[in-house]
Amino acid sequence: MFFSRHPRSSGLAGAAAKITAMAVPERRLSLQVTLRPAAPRDADLLRQWRAETSVRRYQPLNELPTAQLRADVASQRMADLYRGRGEKFQWIVQVDGQPAGWITLVVSNWEHGLAEVGYALSTVFQNRGVMSEALAILLDDLFHNTLLERVEARCAVENLGSQRVLEKSGFEREGRLRGYFKLRGRRVDNFLYSLLREDYLVRRGR
Repeated sequence: MFFSRHPRSSGLAGAAAKITAMAVPERRLSLQVTLRPAAPRDADLLRQWRAETSVRRYQPLNELPTAQLRADVASQRMADLYRGRGEKFQWIVQVDGQPAGWITLVVSNWEHGLAEVGYALSTVFQNRGVMSEALAILLDDLFHNTLLERVEARCAVENLGSQRVLEKSGFEREGRLRGYFKLRGRRVDNFLYSLLREDYLVRRGR
């Protein structure tokens, strides 16, 4: 299953996605970025990605065994996202059909439509506009096909790449979270970003 930006009726769970990211400097003129639900078979990939130096640079990612990652993914039910229930959902980002990274959505409160998104790309796919396209696919689906009203994201203040991704996607910076987490022995400030459904739909012309 692949996902597109405009799955108005049935959501990401049943749509075909083809999205083109133009202007990838000096590499290719276009890339096909797609999303699919994470599956237990992706556990080893997730473990490898989490161990990459560039992925861990700004995130306190624990080294988790493949079995634990497999069990975590197996417990997720993507259909629940469209029924207003469930807590954690993950997608694999693909570039021309090749797994490139992942996106995680954690719903904190369905009554108020609150969730937080996090993401990471394997080193070789970074700085190519891939995550901006992947996030665009996901946000379009969330705000058209689920009950979510507000999506938040956090990133380390030094993580300029992630800040660019969020701001390009329409997120607004709301403030600075002082000493939000520990990274390699020191406390790191984070920026808090958010995107409201209402703002998203107005900007996209619904």
